[in-house]
Amino acid sequence: MNQKFFSLPMERQDLIRNSAMIEFGEGSFKKTSADTIAKRAGVSKGLLFHYFKDKRELYLYLFQYAIDECMDIFNRHILKAAYFGETDFFRTLEVGQQVKMDMVRRHPGLFRFVMRAYYEGDNVLTPKLRKKLDDVLRESTDSFLSRMDLYKFKDGVDPKILVRLLTLAAEGMLAETRAITPEEINKLFQEYKKYADMLRQFLYKEEYL
Repeated sequence: MNQKFFSLPMERQDLIRNSAMIEFGEGSFKKTSADTIAKRAGVSKGLLFHYFKDKRELYLYLFQYAIDECMDIFNRHILKAAYFGETDFFRTLEVGQQVKMDMVRRHPGLFRFVMRAYYEGDNVLTPKLRKKLDDVLRESTDSFLSRMDLYKFKDGVDPKILVRLLTLAAEGMLAETRAITPEEINKLFQEYKKYADMLRQFLYKEEYL
């Protein structure tokens, strides 16, 4: 990868990254062409390959970038909650979803791209990169749960499964959304809160409702 890419203004970098993630997220690695990425980004194919030697290098760079962004989301989420002394499971997850929605505004195609890249059968990702994402998800969940007041849950509730359930719900709503507008993001967040509030009523002990 040509390091001159990072000399571009951040807005230009984001435009190229977002364009590529949207195109890869809507189609497979094999079916997505460098021409469509370049066209969406408003650059020539030659300039795109000036920064990335081929489509695969761009794809792998984007996946690594997405992992780093997801980690940044988690760190800001935890630090923000810790700053305010928040230890409630559902309220802290709510803060996390707000941070995630902010990231979606900046990178509309990020989460859809990551899911398609991880699960599609083109075998573009190396086992090392797949493992890195798995490790990030596991470590972030463990770190999050270690800071929460899990005694509020009824007996038999597995918080790890609940984190997974709420994460899948949020990602599913994002995946179904075609137009990423502030209004649509706010609508999704309000819908997510309804799901979380309903689960809270069912899963918390009565004295903590």
